[in-house]
Amino acid sequence: MNEPTKNRNEFLFLYDIKNGNPNGDPDENRPRIDDVTKRCYVTDVRLKRFVRDYLIQTDGEDQMLVTKLGVKTVNLTDRVKESLEDIEEDKIKGEVLMDTLLETFTDLRMFGSPLAFKSAPDKWGETGKVTGPIQINFGETLHNVEEVTFHGTSIFRSRGEAEGSEQKMGTFTTYYAIPYGLIAFHGVSNENAAKMTGLSNDDLEKFKIALWKGVRETSSAHTRTKRDQQPRLLLNIVYKEKIEIEENGVKKEVPTEYHIGALEEKVTLTPTADVREEINIRTFKDYTLDFSRLITAVTIAKSKIDRIEYCLSPEFADLYKTALISKLETALKEQNVDIKNLDIDRLG
Repeated sequence: MNEPTKNRNEFLFLYDIKNGNPNGDPDENRPRIDDVTKRCYVTDVRLKRFVRDYLIQTDGEDQMLVTKLGVKTVNLTDRVKESLEDIEEDKIKGEVLMDTLLETFTDLRMFGSPLAFKSAPDKWGETGKVTGPIQINFGETLHNVEEVTFHGTSIFRSRGEAEGSEQKMGTFTTYYAIPYGLIAFHGVSNENAAKMTGLSNDDLEKFKIALWKGVRETSSAHTRTKRDQQPRLLLNIVYKEKIEIEENGVKKEVPTEYHIGALEEKVTLTPTADVREEINIRTFKDYTLDFSRLITAVTIAKSKIDRIEYCLSPEFADLYKTALISKLETALKEQNVDIKNLDIDRLG
């Protein structure tokens, strides 16, 4: 495997959805709306599924531990056995086993997994649980939403009793959705956990691309309830490996070991005057975003930051590049913090 990443990464990811269900519940497949806040939330599992699906499309299913083979969901034990078929039997134990799995599966290096192997090495604990360096909080809309119901009819053909005859038959369909939602996710890639799984800088590059494109480009995003999803903003803060401090009059370098936290809470959404209430929002034109608290938080931590990476959709670039990126460039200029446009969609 490549050398593990030495820098902590912290990211804010915004994407929106229109007339869709970003994350259905297990019972009635309805949007998950908090009863108190009236905001729609999306689990980290859902977002990771988009990432995995995109990596399957680009790198192949053999590199994913958590996946489906055909239409069958494969449990982790079977998946591991399948991947180890061509490996010498005396190597399928202990630390060699774990290293082999980490080298094989990209998502294991990224997100970890509970692996209940009796032969797991001591450093992994008794159950062999792998803690993933990339941890993502539940996503949540930055505004109140309400559920709407869509009704329709599905028409299909069936053979009639008479030879060669066909009949048209129909059935009523119903699905539950939100008219619009701007969803914010916050996550951290921890450099200390990366030492355990071997998460590399190359893996992180793959993750950022898969995060951006996964919500739009994968087959799981190309369904009736997901096809209007669009990535809008990715802001990734890369912290320095070490910082210099003075202790008892002596200067020394120590690990940075810091991240701002709760980046999504530092973005304020305000409906436009003609929309008035958040539940009336139907498009990105119906609100404005204020990043001032986020910029302040980044400015306070500027001595710990190595660089900042970003990606904006064309629409958000028109609206917020000056309000966010230009202001960050001004605030971090004296610190010589590089701000890089990832341009994942290659529109530059």
